Amino acid sequence: MMANFMKTQRRSAVKGALAPGALTVVLSLLTVFEASASECRLSVSQPQIDYGLLRPGTTPEPRGIFLGKRMVRLNVVCSEPTLIALRFQGVPADAQGFRFGRAGRFDLTLQQPLLDGQAIELAPMHNRAERSAQLRPDQALVVLKAGQAVRGRVFSAQVQVDTYLSSAAPPVRDKTLLEGSGRFEWVPGG
Repeated sequence: MMANFMKTQRRSAVKGALAPGALTVVLSLLTVFEASASECRLSVSQPQIDYGLLRPGTTPEPRGIFLGKRMVRLNVVCSEPTLIALRFQGVPADAQGFRFGRAGRFDLTLQQPLLDGQAIELAPMHNRAERSAQLRPDQALVVLKAGQAVRGRVFSAQVQVDTYLSSAAPPVRDKTLLEGSGRFEWVPGG
């Protein structure tokens, strides 16, 4: 297999001077293109999400300070019908989500999954009885129809990205860049 990593130039949505204690928040979602007997190309509509500035005084929720919900489009296009399975490789925050900065996290959930234009279900690759659309660390999701793995050429889904900063994170005095990153991968053989 051959992997080709692609990253776009980072552009800040913030111009001018920053107030003390401001955070610039960026999340990078990269893609991995893999080749095999059935070549598939994976793409993400927006490989970077810039949350802009976070000002002091934001009220925390139970998980921390919620930076908002963002949506990106994920597509996998294969040259021939293939079993589709996907995973996200990133630094785990815990068993449910990925690390964002030192003490934050982001969660990824696939919504409106389609295979060749038809609605499908998603399940963890190693527990197909459980239905889940959340991409968790060290877990791949497989495409199912009527409970069975199914082949297709074009998979698409909306990826909901929920990002949180720990309410226990230490205060900052100057502009601080917080990042989370990882990459979506197509898993051959589903």
